[in-house]
Amino acid sequence: MWLVFETGGNAGRSREASGARFVMGRDSTCDLVVPDERASRQHAFLNVYPDGRAELHDMGSANGTFVNGHRLTGPVLLAGGEQVQIGETVLRTSLTKPTAKATEIGVVPVDLREGSASASTIERIKLRRSARTATVVGALAIIAVGTAVALFATGVIGGGGDEPRPVSAVVKDLRPSTVRILAITGDSGAGGTGWVYDAKQGLIVTNQHVVNEGESFQVVVNDQPRTARLMGSAPCDDLAVLKVTDTSGLVTLPLAAQSDVSEGDTVVAVGYPGSSSTKANLTANTGVVSVAKTSYDTRDAVDVPAYPNVIQTDTPINPGNSGGPLVDLEGKLVGVNSAGVTNRRNRIIQGQNYAIGVDRVKEVVPDLARGRSLYWTGIGLDYVPNPAEQMPSSGVTQPGLLIDNIVPGSPAANGFPKPSFVVAVNGKSLDGTLQSYCEAVKAGATDKAEFTVLTGNGQSQTLAVPFAASPPAQ
Repeated sequence: MWLVFETGGNAGRSREASGARFVMGRDSTCDLVVPDERASRQHAFLNVYPDGRAELHDMGSANGTFVNGHRLTGPVLLAGGEQVQIGETVLRTSLTKPTAKATEIGVVPVDLREGSASASTIERIKLRRSARTATVVGALAIIAVGTAVALFATGVIGGGGDEPRPVSAVVKDLRPSTVRILAITGDSGAGGTGWVYDAKQGLIVTNQHVVNEGESFQVVVNDQPRTARLMGSAPCDDLAVLKVTDTSGLVTLPLAAQSDVSEGDTVVAVGYPGSSSTKANLTANTGVVSVAKTSYDTRDAVDVPAYPNVIQTDTPINPGNSGGPLVDLEGKLVGVNSAGVTNRRNRIIQGQNYAIGVDRVKEVVPDLARGRSLYWTGIGLDYVPNPAEQMPSSGVTQPGLLIDNIVPGSPAANGFPKPSFVVAVNGKSLDGTLQSYCEAVKAGATDKAEFTVLTGNGQSQTLAVPFAASPPAQ
């Protein structure tokens, strides 16, 4: 687990955390010293797992420890991409080593180590190199001008630069990498979009909320459904991975780097949204990047978690686009289309859509592809913030989660009642939103969750259900 200072005097500097008790705080004896007057001397510690993830514990600090703006009330599992606030200092977590631009705390620059040339000597060397470089560059420039004139005269080259790829070519390349997803329970089902993460292994990525309502799954390729197996799911990151045995016709979608994405870049969203046609057609929409990297943390949508890393775009996204790719003009994935905002405080919002950033995809999906889920037990979540209106005949007055589908072979399939109504998780009351579920499961143990379930006689019982650590047996 890497920690990168985002604010304060150490902004841009990084430190790798390791061990079962990596202590952070103001005291000079801490493993990571946080020079912040509002930080306690020993503020918080990390228990770092072998896979790089870490469990964050507050150490009774005076001002609290915050993750993505929420104050810790118990241990929280960090999977990379979170913002951790200690005092007024914000650190970003990462499962991979930061780029070379970040300064690693405790590492002395190689040119200034003992026994190396002094700083003044280095500057003189740089000046001599600069003078030689300028002479060479000047000579090359004269040769280049002469060559260019000759090429223009012979018509080998002409004016203007490289033209961007047409969107039609991008969409053509995306067809074998974009699939339709069907999540089926009984005679009903829900649909969305997915994209090919690994064609050779038959791995498909989509949103978790696309598969949330399913007990069995299909991937549709060229209008032909293929049975799919749910490998891993992360409801609090809204990502899931499916696997198909028949991999014919699939092409792996290459991944971009979010550092190469800039505001104003043209992007393309493809998927299978609902339309007036009776046939599911691959649909393409274009727009620009509004914000290259931001966060999404609102309870306006009950079925959307807090996203720590999203790309905001004005590209039109409609129901059914969820889980589909957002790509640049090179046809590389920059995000996973996931959410949109159309109304805020009774005012119509235009052109605010969000895709999970590709950097976050790279952090979460590898675990899911190996069958390691995050905070998922196998239950499908139906959000009920207002039972009196949503379930008037039930007699339930507390907000919560209605559980009416469970994936066979998952941990919850072993004795979890269906249907049932969950009013609390790990002792924390729910408000009927996915965000409240995520806050509750992260505040408890890292290997299981305790569900408080209402029974038919109005009483409640507590069920301990482990998180899925391997693909469901389907």
